[in-house]
Amino acid sequence: MTEWMSIVVVVNPGDVDLVSGLVWDLGVSGIEEQPLPDGAVELRIGCERTIAQQALEVLAGRWAPTAEPVAADEGLDAWRDHAQVWRIGSIVIVPPWLETPSDVAESDLVLAIDPGHAFGSASHETTRMCLEAVVELVTPGCAVADIGCGSGVLAIAAARRGATTVVATDIAADAIVATLDNALTNNVADLVEVSTATIDELESTRFDVVFANIGAATLSSMAAALVQVTKPEGVLVLSGLLGEQVETVIESFEQTGALRTEVRADGEWRTVLMKRSR
Repeated sequence: MTEWMSIVVVVNPGDVDLVSGLVWDLGVSGIEEQPLPDGAVELRIGCERTIAQQALEVLAGRWAPTAEPVAADEGLDAWRDHAQVWRIGSIVIVPPWLETPSDVAESDLVLAIDPGHAFGSASHETTRMCLEAVVELVTPGCAVADIGCGSGVLAIAAARRGATTVVATDIAADAIVATLDNALTNNVADLVEVSTATIDELESTRFDVVFANIGAATLSSMAAALVQVTKPEGVLVLSGLLGEQVETVIESFEQTGALRTEVRADGEWRTVLMKRSR
């Protein structure tokens, strides 16, 4: 049985994105932000015990984090009380326990997404930027990979937009469960192939669009493999990056022959679009 921990750390508002970026890179399952009366922000970070130890080591040099065990159905589910509907272009993300807004148009793509203890509720800027890219880049008949799929929201959106080959991978058991459940809820379970396969196990030059919202360090370490699974002239959507991390990640991909096409921003967060050359 998975042992869950809650890491609590108080930071200045300007450090919220930095701390979030550091721990998302480690694979935490959720972060709750709570403003304090003195202007500081309390972050409650939910993760497995093994990841908690890494997170404490990363944060302890600059902040004063503490950790406490939590039941899986307590602290990690508290965010549900604050969940909301998100619109990203024509895509509307609705938590299954909320009502679909009355202003949703027939042409909108409504997705019922329950991330469980995985990442991907559309509340985070990086997920929303990736969903914008789904709207722009995914066309009927194309092949899409969602590496580090979390809730599966990107893979499911791609399948609903007409992609006929969709592969969603993650190393976290909670992410696999969430993606399978969400694919079934959104009637694309027969289209989305969900697995714990590593990037090296995927077929080369298979995908027109590859999404990887997995943080700077992981992106840089996987650059060659991510480019390898992308078709010539295919697009890589790389996210989970803070502004100061962008150039390092781009350089890693350029060394494999990929070409920078665009850097997008939402607050402190960045998403990089690159293309595999012929």
